Amino acid sequence: MKSFGELLSEALNETMRHVFGEPACELIYRLVERHVSLKREEIGEKIDVFCAFLERLLGSEQTQIVHAASLKRLCLKLQREYEEIERYFSFLDELYEIKFKLVIPSFNGQGCSVCD
Repeated sequence: MKSFGELLSEALNETMRHVFGEPACELIYRLVERHVSLKREEIGEKIDVFCAFLERLLGSEQTQIVHAASLKRLCLKLQREYEEIERYFSFLDELYEIKFKLVIPSFNGQGCSVCD
């Protein structure tokens, strides 16, 4: 079974390839490795570093599009339903909520609506 970080990395990779295409995606990965010393296989475990660089590179709006699409793809990988949540939650808050629900399956997340 794959780790949460591996699934997250796959979801981000698939989303970026779909949004930007193969050549641009490869360029982004090279820039990430060069500027923040983060290898592609480490992205799922160091998501905060990757997200901060992506926002600097692409800007806030484009990064949020990638985040939202990646969360949907991650939930599909986890075979869970994604629902839009209130705007004030950040991408990382959403990821931690999904991870928490996986770690504690008995969690009755009233008010939590990322994955059901």
